[in-house]
Amino acid sequence: MNLIATAGAELLRIVSAAPPGAWSNITPADLTVREVADHVAAGNIFAIRLLAGASAADSVAGLDSDQLGDDPIAALTTSCEAQQHAFATADQTIPLHHPSGDITYDTFVRFRAGDLVVHAWDIAIGAGLDPTLDSAVVTALWTIVEPHVDSMRAMGAYGPGASGTLPPDASAQSLLLDAFGRRP
Repeated sequence: MNLIATAGAELLRIVSAAPPGAWSNITPADLTVREVADHVAAGNIFAIRLLAGASAADSVAGLDSDQLGDDPIAALTTSCEAQQHAFATADQTIPLHHPSGDITYDTFVRFRAGDLVVHAWDIAIGAGLDPTLDSAVVTALWTIVEPHVDSMRAMGAYGPGASGTLPPDASAQSLLLDAFGRRP
């Protein structure tokens, strides 16, 4: 499974289903649906730059402005497709100069796929959609993320961490979201 591609497709499935009036609704990330989508588009552009060898500073330059324009779904689709291409063609052996320090390609896959999937859920909740994510995507992501949750959160993302309240037989989606500070 190409996790970046399938996570991006899951995000786009949810964003495309959002009713027009939902773009200003608040999500569990304390941002509007549009702001979360813009954050994801900016993250995709950041990933494209980083995978092309940009420095940490160059990879984030200008990303604090609106990335969605007048057609948010088209802009997000374009950025997801470009990110997928960047991951598919990147040299997986060189360190990436992430703002939190140099990281490996595999670490960045976990980081970006996690961002896509967690924010897909945020958007689903904010847009009033069914928040059930594709189980194959969630399971594949949780399998590679679970051993690295603490280091991923140490990068300054994904909220306060696990609640410690989930039962041992909780679903992969519940475990993943809870690990990243969401309370499904």
